[in-house]
Amino acid sequence: MLISEVKAGMVLARDIVDDRGNLLLEQGIALTEYYITRLKQMGLSSIPIYDPYASELKKNTIVAPEAREELNYCFRSLFNKKSHEIVNSGLNTVYIKQVQLAAGQIIDETEKKIAHIVNVQVRQPTEDEIGHAVNVCLMAVATGLYIKLPRPVLMDLALGALFHDLGKSVVPTLNGPASDQGRLHPIYGQQLLLKNKIGSIAARIASEHHERYDGQGYPSGLAGKEIHPLSRLVAIANYFDNAMTAASATGAPRHTIAEEMLKNGNTQFDLYLLRAFFHTTPLYPVGSLVRLTTSQLAYVVKNKVRFAATPTVEIAEQTRLGGLTATGHVIDLALKPNIAIADVIAE
Repeated sequence: MLISEVKAGMVLARDIVDDRGNLLLEQGIALTEYYITRLKQMGLSSIPIYDPYASELKKNTIVAPEAREELNYCFRSLFNKKSHEIVNSGLNTVYIKQVQLAAGQIIDETEKKIAHIVNVQVRQPTEDEIGHAVNVCLMAVATGLYIKLPRPVLMDLALGALFHDLGKSVVPTLNGPASDQGRLHPIYGQQLLLKNKIGSIAARIASEHHERYDGQGYPSGLAGKEIHPLSRLVAIANYFDNAMTAASATGAPRHTIAEEMLKNGNTQFDLYLLRAFFHTTPLYPVGSLVRLTTSQLAYVVKNKVRFAATPTVEIAEQTRLGGLTATGHVIDLALKPNIAIADVIAE
């Protein structure tokens, strides 16, 4: 939840730790004005708040939290080597096999829920590379199923999406911390995936996910159909996830993300794939807490295909103890053109 919206009495949903891993506040603690002020002084823009109603709305997920955490663990284990060790000895084949197995399970679970995918928890808010990779994979696979890609192609898509930023782990260090000033991580990722026999298509996705449909991308300046269709799809999911993360940090309106991306159809993105992507990916996931232009708080309770910016919401009110409660007053924003979502308070 945006820290500007946090009230005394609200309960912390997860531990808060500093950059060194030191525990600052423990999960389950009821926040006081003093704690809130100190967290603001530390520069935190949002903190995890326990909201039982939102949690109930978010229960319908693509992968169980345990499965997502297992996938995160595999990634951390794969990349927990120094760059030269990865280059020289390769990736741990045990963890690669676990990731491949997880990719198959992701496809299976997504396929079961594709008919109502806009109301399923697919993307999770994250600021780390591992969570980003999982988000890109899940969103790309959902779109791949929507356009009816065959199973072997979906596996290539899932693996390419999961490993699309692998090259960042081996980009050479220049004058301090690792950077990618030469924008070379797609090439390093391609080489690493080929070396570890993860698949030529997955390697191509890694090498092409920053190419643009108009030829203005990198590293090779490919254009249109020179770019593999799966690379074009991962490019869309990658951009969207990064844009959503940035919007959460800055408070930028979500609807402008879709508008800007669609405006760049057939310049930056493949327009056909972009439209399919927004048929499966909501701007406001079910369970999000938003502020309306009427200044009311509301929970997103339902999304509809082709109406990404206008979900159905339920008005929320603050309780005397500082929490929130749903009022039962439901509004379909698609039928109320004078009411819109102004801000996302918590996702």
